[in-house]
Amino acid sequence: MNPALAHCVAAVRRHDYDRYLCALFAAPRGRDRLMALYAFNFELARIRESVREPALGAMRLEWWRDALAGLHAGAAPAHPAARALAVTGAKDWLPRAAAEAL
Repeated sequence: MNPALAHCVAAVRRHDYDRYLCALFAAPRGRDRLMALYAFNFELARIRESVREPALGAMRLEWWRDALAGLHAGAAPAHPAARALAVTGAKDWLPRAAAEAL
């Protein structure tokens, strides 16, 4: 298993066990996509709890917007969730506008 994807699986299992269990019922290709998507969602959701200043949260969200732009341009930044999205071919199955709406 790809290291970035393995990191995402571990993160989803640790932080969102219900989704982890549900994803286990998906076909292997779909499971990888779900784990990458759930890890991405977790990264976005934890921004609010991890910053004290709203400006820092806005900066992190902007970093993820840039990461999504890079992903759809064919380059993924050195973040496990972003790399897992790239490995699963998210530019083909996750529309940029939908990802940004998260």
